Amino acid sequence: MKKIFLLMMLIAVTIIPTACEKTPNEIADDFKLGLDVNFLEYTAQIEIKDLEDGTYPNNITLVPAADYGTSILNSAGKKNYNLSEGSITLILNPADRPQSPNEIKSFDFIASAPGYQTTKLKINFEENNKTVQMPVYLLHKNRETPGISTINDNAELSGSQLRENKSINFGKKPSKQTDGFINLKEGTNFLNGNGELLSGSHINMEVIDMDANNVKLSKIFPGGFTNQSVLKNGFKEEKSFLPMSYTSINMYIGPQEVKDFSESITVNIEIDKNLYNPNTGHQVKIGDQLSLYSYELEKDTWAFEKEVTISGSGDELFVNFDTDHLTDYSIVAELPVCSDIFEINNPTEANIQAKIELEITGSTATRTYKIIEQNLVPGINKIPYNGIGDIISLKLYASGEVLTVNDISCGESPAITLPEPDSELVTITINIPCEDVELNVASYPIKYRKQGETEWINGVIKDLRLKSYEMEAGNTYEFQIQFDGETYTYEEYISSKNYQFDVDSKLCNEINF
Repeated sequence: MKKIFLLMMLIAVTIIPTACEKTPNEIADDFKLGLDVNFLEYTAQIEIKDLEDGTYPNNITLVPAADYGTSILNSAGKKNYNLSEGSITLILNPADRPQSPNEIKSFDFIASAPGYQTTKLKINFEENNKTVQMPVYLLHKNRETPGISTINDNAELSGSQLRENKSINFGKKPSKQTDGFINLKEGTNFLNGNGELLSGSHINMEVIDMDANNVKLSKIFPGGFTNQSVLKNGFKEEKSFLPMSYTSINMYIGPQEVKDFSESITVNIEIDKNLYNPNTGHQVKIGDQLSLYSYELEKDTWAFEKEVTISGSGDELFVNFDTDHLTDYSIVAELPVCSDIFEINNPTEANIQAKIELEITGSTATRTYKIIEQNLVPGINKIPYNGIGDIISLKLYASGEVLTVNDISCGESPAITLPEPDSELVTITINIPCEDVELNVASYPIKYRKQGETEWINGVIKDLRLKSYEMEAGNTYEFQIQFDGETYTYEEYISSKNYQFDVDSKLCNEINF
């Protein structure tokens, strides 16, 4: 195992000078990682987890939403995207690197797994963020969890028509704050996406409803809450959302997915009375005007449906609407888009793993609307952000500390400096004795954790060094690297804060340097 791990480390960070004689596209054609360090300038570490418990779903598939040619490849320079233990490392072809600080190279992928809701993710490469770290969360369709209701039901058909009226109730339980229902009329016909009539003996129905104030909603809401390019009244517009509900409705007749109805269905969704409405500056109430949007995964776009008004009965608030098609629905407060950057100064010599939570702060409530996980490189890190409402707050978690910045005006660019860690810097240097091997500034993601612990820490090998304030000399650590759809794990005792990781010269011949 040690030989395999060392081979992966070598392949990930070294260059044969003769490869420079080829163009990037020629290298892509018969690409073998290690032949051009430029392929490791831009990397993305994707990790796909279960939303509830953080485990890796079985049989995850990741496919590009379009044909990107050789622009984005796996870590072996191949156009396949097999995951290992929920993870994959992707690399950007140097021929497609951003040409200016403001240019963003974007790639859309679709992630799915049996029993889970399918999701789309967007990978953005830019000069200010060359090592992308992207956790992706999948929502299980058949598991009841706090704040989430999942319903699987069925109804009888007579040929292509619903045999009798059907009502689907979802929601309120001890761990769920809001509820709702869907009503279908007897005699309703069901159509697929091509407008073709579907028939069978039964129709199967799936409903997923999530409490809007559940922080997990910000992890799975398609496209995120901010800077959505939406379709409204036939035109593209830029909007930000503060969701007041999120409900996914899907139906199937046999293997065929239902998309449309001959008769409209009625949907009733409860609105949590404690939610803050940024358009009024108060808690939601009867008479508040909100917007209903629907989402199509294939188009990756939220489409405006109609304006809706909050009604009430007793102590409950709710919204009713009719629809003739199935998709994800969200009742939202629409807000203008404002964006800027956070300048976060990492004053240390090492990458520091950080989590940034952005919150909208109102007179009655605070809600997390964006979570960013990223390795902060030494020096100034420019983190793009979008605000919601007039005032937001930031919480930065790094090295066991929490840094809070309040009262950030929408569009403001606060400068933030991380505190110096109390721990000592541990540097692991990889010594390669091979002849005619030029070392360069390539980087490659790696995970590590202290032996006996369960949480992995994300790090980056750069200039053949791994630097960390999270390690402590005198302990054994597990190291994990992902390469070409396989995961390699290795243990090493780190005896000093300047640890030398020596590569056996015999391996140079085995790699054919």
